[in-house]
Parts: sequence; C-alpha cells; structure tokens
Amino acid sequence: MTVRLAGSLDEVNARAWDSLVRPLGFYASHDWLRSQERSAAATVTYVLVEQDGDLVAAAPVYEFAAFAEPAAPASAGTARLLRAGPRTGYHNQLLVRAEDERAAGEQAAALVRALADLAAERGRDAILFDHLTTADLALLDGGVEARAALRGAEGAIHNDGGTFESYVRLLGRNARKKEYEWRRFADAGFRVDVVRLSECVDEVVPLIASTGNRYDAGLPEEEIRRYLSEQARCADDASAVFRCFDADGRLVGCSVCFRWQDTLYARVAGFDYTGLRDAFEYFNTVYYEPLRYMEIHGLRTLHLGVASLEAKVRRGAAAHPQWACVIPVPLTPGVLRAHDATADRALADSIAQGAASGMHDHEWSADAFSKITRSA
Repeated sequence: MTVRLAGSLDEVNARAWDSLVRPLGFYASHDWLRSQERSAAATVTYVLVEQDGDLVAAAPVYEFAAFAEPAAPASAGTARLLRAGPRTGYHNQLLVRAEDERAAGEQAAALVRALADLAAERGRDAILFDHLTTADLALLDGGVEARAALRGAEGAIHNDGGTFESYVRLLGRNARKKEYEWRRFADAGFRVDVVRLSECVDEVVPLIASTGNRYDAGLPEEEIRRYLSEQARCADDASAVFRCFDADGRLVGCSVCFRWQDTLYARVAGFDYTGLRDAFEYFNTVYYEPLRYMEIHGLRTLHLGVASLEAKVRRGAAAHPQWACVIPVPLTPGVLRAHDATADRALADSIAQGAASGMHDHEWSADAFSKITRSA
C-alpha cells in the first residue's frame, strides 16, 4: 500500500471516494466534504491509502483556526491532536474499501499508520477519531495502543417498512399522541412543500438565523448564506428543503435535508416564531413531512443527529452510541482499552434514562462495552 496527500477532493475521483463511504456516512461523502473546503474555520488534508493504484482507505484531516477549534473529549487530556474525520455532522466512520472484517482491519491499520506519520510530521501527540460509530471503533483494535471513551449518541428513525403507515406502527402506543400533532398542524392551515437548496437559499437564511439566535447559537446571516451556498454548489442534487407555509402563504419554517443512499439527513432547521401557532410546526416540518417524502422516494432512514435525543426517541428514533478514540503517537504495540469504563457506563445509563425505549439496540449491549475494557 502507498500513501499520498491531497489538498482538495477535486484531486480525487468522486466514485472512488464514495465507494469507501457506507450507510449513514453522508458527512464523509465526496460532495459534502467538497462543500466544506472553502470555510475559514479550517483547512483540510486528505490522507489517501492506495493499493495497486486503487483507493482503499482515506481520511480528511482538519487544521482549525483558533476561533473554531472544537472542544476535545476529556479522554484526550492535554495531547496535541491530529483530528481525523469529518468536521461537521457529528458522525465519523472509517473510510475503508474492504467489506470482510479481516481485510477492513488491515486497511484501517494502514490508514492509522499513515495518519501517525502525518501527526509526527506536524508535531502532534495523538490521533483523534471523534464521534465514531461502534462498528468503526472495533476496526481500530488493530494491535496498537489506543483508548476509547463513550462520547454520546445520535438518533435515527429506521423505517424498514418504507411507508408512513409503517412509521406509525413503529411508534406503538405513542402513535395516538403523534397523530394529534400532525392533525393539529393541518387544521391550523399549515402546508409543506419541497424544493432544492439552490432554489431557496436567500429565503431560508433569516429563518435559520432566527432559530440560532433563539438557542444562543446564532451566526451572522451572511455566514449562513455562505455555507448554504457552498452546499448548494456541491450537493444540490442531493438536497431537499422542506418549507413550511402558514394559511396565508407566508414562509414560517424550513428544514434543510440531504439524501444519501437510503437515508435522509436533517441538517439544519429554522423558524419565524412570530408566525407559529403552537401547532407542532417543528415536528411536522422536520419529522412527519420528511417521512412522507421518504415513502415516495424509497428512503428508509431519517438521520436526526445528536441534539434533543429524548424528543427524537419519543418519535420513533433509535439511539446509536458514538465514541472518541485517541491513539498516541508514535504508535506502540497494545490494544484498544477504555479510558474510563465506569464513566462510559454512567454516561450510557444517563442516555438510556433520557432516551427510554430507543436504547433497545445491540450497540448498547454489554459486549459493546467489553470490547474496550481489555488489559494491555
């Protein structure tokens, strides 16, 4: 295997890159990562592992501006970090070509070695894979010293039946309460349509700014317009913006989404709160209308991200754990271990208490935690 570096995905074949990206991996897709390249927040280097001229493993690595440096997990301590993986979306997967576990592990190990060389070159003490899935964490158990800690969870509605009726069945005994939510929305005269992002950037910017300001996470409108315009430039074909109109035809809400494989990603939402009527406008715009759209377009999963997990689980989402994995540099022989297994279990219990029924998932089993409690 050989390693090369690239400064833009314009230098990498899109089909070859996307062949490494598995389901739920939109934030690592070629189009999405290209939409992030012009940001003032960070500069990117793509680490590319090739075998016989074919791309078999890769990772984006970001150098952040001082004002945009993300908070490091406690498990990283004071280490100077080389951050591997997407910088947006709070979802990280190892980008490897092989499907069988042994070959995928070999490709992951080659990628880690390449990242370690880059980390040493840049004077870093450790590699950080943040917000990593459980399956991808297991791939990093490849014979080198590494420590992992539970980071939190993300929510996704897996509607395997593919219809809105199958979603209603997924809700079980909660269905009646949710039926009231979409009936009240319709009775209040609200309606939702769907357009591409390029068709509505200017009109949704004030809505997104309004919601950001409401929750103390506001950005200047010009900055919001800039990043939405980049997303429209690079990923417009995958975009689906759900626009919510009141009975008078006034735009009062939006949810900006993207399609990837069989999944719809709810990226960002915004509302004009002066135009809302306590008619569950948020949940209809971000959940229910997208689920109806998914039925038409053959999509099975609605990805909802990491925030407000309890509300997501009450509306049918499953909670999937995410991990932070720190690999010291230079690499030393060892195994993947828990940074603090007691803290991991306490965080898992707190997530379970808030998420309730959404925790019935194999990823939260005792085995998932025992994977990282081995001795060196």
